[in-house]
Amino acid sequence: MEKDDLLEAWEIPGLGGMARSLRQLWRGSGEEESSEDKSLLDGQQEERLIPVAIKVVHPGVRRQVEIDLLLMKAGSWLLHCLPGLKWLSICEIVEEFEKLMTKQIDLRFEARNIERFQTNFRDFDYVKFPTPLRPFVTRSILVETFEESEPISNYLSSEVPKEVKQRIAKMGVDTLLKMVFLDNFVHGDLHPGNILVQSQGPLAGSGDGTGISGEHHGKTMLTDLLDTVVVSVRPPPCPIQLVLLDAGIVAQLSDRDLANFKAVFTAVVLHQGERVAELILNHARANECKDAALFKKEMAELVDHALSSNTLSLGKVQVADLLSRVFGLLIKHKVKLESNFSSIIFAIMVLEGLGRSLDPNLDILDLAKPLLLKNCASLL
Repeated sequence: MEKDDLLEAWEIPGLGGMARSLRQLWRGSGEEESSEDKSLLDGQQEERLIPVAIKVVHPGVRRQVEIDLLLMKAGSWLLHCLPGLKWLSICEIVEEFEKLMTKQIDLRFEARNIERFQTNFRDFDYVKFPTPLRPFVTRSILVETFEESEPISNYLSSEVPKEVKQRIAKMGVDTLLKMVFLDNFVHGDLHPGNILVQSQGPLAGSGDGTGISGEHHGKTMLTDLLDTVVVSVRPPPCPIQLVLLDAGIVAQLSDRDLANFKAVFTAVVLHQGERVAELILNHARANECKDAALFKKEMAELVDHALSSNTLSLGKVQVADLLSRVFGLLIKHKVKLESNFSSIIFAIMVLEGLGRSLDPNLDILDLAKPLLLKNCASLL
């Protein structure tokens, strides 16, 4: 197929200007050149070409999203009328979701989110994001670098070495904990389809992955230069990287809510179930709790039961089940759930299932402690 045909093949409505720009880059922007000059120029241009992914908001999608959100709102109001369910803040959660979805179908927001994630993780070589290629970013079109990778689901098979699975699981949890507790900027759509694995070199037996601390186990290099020995420590390239896609949905908390979220999680880490209940009561936007002492007692029993083995390993604790029990307590004692926590809780629940499949012995508490206990005095 000729170059013109290749470009025309994807010159769909809305992409015409982009096609012309890329055609100009491909052909060269000057006048007619000699065959020798043109051959040299074409060779230089070929070296500048990179594979890209093109994301397009199809016609009619915005209207369909509006209809879906309208139906969700109607359903949430019906559920709100059922006894007890108003304490789960279903209407407020749908309103939060509406804001997120409205931004997701404007691809300019996704490009900005990706660029912020790249800034947040610039010192962490185990996770990467496609790079938006401006000026090819509009409300309906996003052109970004194409990342050659494999779906993370390919690594769930029994043939993949256990060490590789453990490394990938730890990298995923490290990434999420950094987003939640350090950056307050959380990818809200971390299902397996949006997580790819990019490998560079041998995977098995390659040692521990780079953790959230950002530390590298470097190799010491000795160089004999004019009778002078130069010693340098150079970090080896990370053999495995996670590639995260579709950053249109992100979750952020206000400073007050983030402090409360950290305080609750810290109390869980310290096995302080009654403190968890106290924090929820003090920061709830509304509650009609008739027996605060009983609520604290039942919350303490719930936390103690969940952490009875002094671990929060994915194989022993079902986070989804734990959260459903917490929701049950909130309904029973009429304490209102913070609606803006919903996106972060959902992100944790989705990644939890994937992490369990890769490494059921991974201990979330152990990984979270350094982030939380560092400032536990101010939080508690």
